[in-house]
Amino acid sequence: MENEVRIEQMTLSERDKVLSFLHTAYSDNPRHSEPDFWDWHFQKLPLSSPENLPVWLAKSGERIAGQLAAIPVELNVRGETRPAIWILDLIIDPEFRRRGIAQRLAQAALEFCPFVLGINTVEQHSTGLLVKQGFKMVTAIPRFHKLLFPGEAFREITKLGPLRPLINTLFAPFRRRPDGASPVIRVDDLDSAFDELWSQAKGQWPCSVSRSAAMLEWQFRQQPNKNYEILGHYENGKLLGYAVLFFRKPNKYGAVEKAAISDICYGPHEPERVVDELIGASLVLAMERRAGGLVTDTLDQLLQERLKSFGFWQVKSGLQLLANAPEDQDLLYDGSKWFLTRGDSDISIFEHPNV
Repeated sequence: MENEVRIEQMTLSERDKVLSFLHTAYSDNPRHSEPDFWDWHFQKLPLSSPENLPVWLAKSGERIAGQLAAIPVELNVRGETRPAIWILDLIIDPEFRRRGIAQRLAQAALEFCPFVLGINTVEQHSTGLLVKQGFKMVTAIPRFHKLLFPGEAFREITKLGPLRPLINTLFAPFRRRPDGASPVIRVDDLDSAFDELWSQAKGQWPCSVSRSAAMLEWQFRQQPNKNYEILGHYENGKLLGYAVLFFRKPNKYGAVEKAAISDICYGPHEPERVVDELIGASLVLAMERRAGGLVTDTLDQLLQERLKSFGFWQVKSGLQLLANAPEDQDLLYDGSKWFLTRGDSDISIFEHPNV
């Protein structure tokens, strides 16, 4: 019957129908339904299998009534790697809401892979639905921000014309550059050194999502209409850590309101020093680009402590980590056991293009 809604895993032959649904569902954000972006997101991901996409559709007849879309990731727990999926999107057509469709989509995802992760906000309706489905709200994800150029960060100041550079100049004492030479350089090639770094780094945390040269290449080099800056900390030719920065596109006043540290990772060799030099180099680049401020999100005690030492303030953020795990819940449901950055979530992916 037309009113009956069935849940089915998506096939590639339904791509155009899905894009049409997303075009309507996200009329205010066309990026969701751009063919190149969708292909990159779901087909070109290194861990993806086009014949077995972790995307589920709610259908009423031939009409798409909702979807749950996820991507495959590798979850590291107690030194072991587990297959997992990361939910990126759960949306139901308004005409079909309050009929239990979201719960059925979530159940299909759990049957596909019992280890499921996602980031939501308190305001999102899907958060409560997933918690009722058995998901655990693990922890809030702290956000840190450092103001650099008020004249670029705040539009009210940016449009003041002659006062803009004056206010930026008056703020100069608060954006002092780190002293001394830095071993951090810009990186073009994401080679096997990044795989080697992760193999050594992952043992520092009980819970994390795998990084690899291929995944970093996919996210930060191949993403359509996005340009990221990658910084590497090298000593004697060995990669000890890296940071990835994203700069917003200048607004109509020519101001770059904000930059973000999308990802930052460090190995076990002198981690505090490496982190300090990566944060310092990120600040220098942000100042060179005259970004209004630098922001990042992270679940990692060392990163949080060092960000504060550089003058970053913890600011309001509604982000929270959700998880479902059939085992190892003592670790996976404890936020203090996690290493997580902005790049692990869809926050980085769904930022507006800067190219």
